[in-house]
Amino acid sequence: MNYNNQLKMLKQKDGNAGKWIKFVPGLTESGHLDKIIKNQITPKEADSMGPPEVTLEMSRAAMGWPSKDIAKNEINITNEIFAGHIPVRIYRKQKSDGSLPVIIFLHGGGFFGGSLDNVDHPCRLLADKGDIAVISIDYGLAPENKYPEGLLDCYRAVKWVYEHAESLGIDKEKIAIAGDSAGGNLSITTTLLDRTLGTNFIKAEVLLYATVLRGINGQGELWDATKLEMKEDVEIITNYVKGFGDLDTQVDKWYLNLGVDASNPFISPVHSKDLAFLPPTMIAVGEFDPLRLQNELLVDKLRAAKVSTQYIQYNGMIHAFMDQIGDLPQAEDLMEETVNFVLEVLN
Repeated sequence: MNYNNQLKMLKQKDGNAGKWIKFVPGLTESGHLDKIIKNQITPKEADSMGPPEVTLEMSRAAMGWPSKDIAKNEINITNEIFAGHIPVRIYRKQKSDGSLPVIIFLHGGGFFGGSLDNVDHPCRLLADKGDIAVISIDYGLAPENKYPEGLLDCYRAVKWVYEHAESLGIDKEKIAIAGDSAGGNLSITTTLLDRTLGTNFIKAEVLLYATVLRGINGQGELWDATKLEMKEDVEIITNYVKGFGDLDTQVDKWYLNLGVDASNPFISPVHSKDLAFLPPTMIAVGEFDPLRLQNELLVDKLRAAKVSTQYIQYNGMIHAFMDQIGDLPQAEDLMEETVNFVLEVLN
C-alpha cells in the first residue's frame, strides 16, 4: 500500500471521544507494530555487544531524523533572536494575509537536546496545513541550562509573541502552544505558568507524546510494557520500552539540579492541582510509546478537572514518530490533526 493510500486510511478514527484510535493502515485491530517501526527497533547483530556508555554529546547527536519537506505551499521562513539569546524561527504561508492564529512550537529532546533544525519539517507542515503561523522556539538546553531555565525561556517566548503580535502578523488572542516529548512537557508547564502568573496568553495546547512524570527512573506501573497489550513482537517491544526507561535517570540528572523535587508540577505536570485552569488540550501518542501510560494518566486527570481533552492513539507507532515526516504517513496525519484541533479551538 503506497503512502497516499495509507494517509487516506488514517483519516478514519475508531473508538469514541474518550479515546480515538488510528489503526495501522490495513489493520482493524490493535496490538501490532507498524512494519517500518518494527524494522527500526529490531536489534541488529551489532547491538548484541550491548549499548555504549551514554554521553551528552552522543545523545545530542542522535536527535532528529532525516525527514522530508512535503509542504505543498510556499512557506516564508524568518529567523529572529529575542531577549538577546533565544533564537526563534517563524513560518507562514507566502499567500497568507492579515493577522493569523499561531502555534508556538517547542521541540523535544529530553530537555538536553533537539533544535530548530530537528523540527523544521514538522513546523513547515503545520504552517502548510492551515491558515496559521508557527513560531519554533530554541529554548536553553540542560545541563548548561538546568530547570527552570528552559521553562522560563518558553514562557518568555509566549510573552514576546503576545507583546509583538502586530509586527509578527499574529492575532494575540489566538495563541496555541504545542510540543513533542520534552517539548510537550514544556508546553503544558508553560501553560501552567501562564495561568499561575495570571497572564492567560495561551488558548489551546497540543501535547505530542509528552513526558509528564519525572523522577520515577523508568520504573513502576507506568513503565509496565505488558499494559501496552501487545499481540505480537512482545520481546522486541518490551526491550524497546526497557531501553527507553533505562535512560530516564540520566535525563533527570542532566535536567534537574541535585535535590530538586521532581514531583514539582512544573516538572511533573500530572501532579498539578491547577489542571482545571488549562485550556482545551489535545494529546497524541503512539500505541507502543514508553510514555503512553503516563499520557493516559494525564488524560484522566485533565478530564476529572473538566478540561476539554482530545486523545488520539496512533497504533503501531513508538516514541518520536513525528520526526519521520515524509516517510511515515502517521507523522503527516498528526500535523493535520494538530492544526485542525488548534483552529477549531481558536476560531
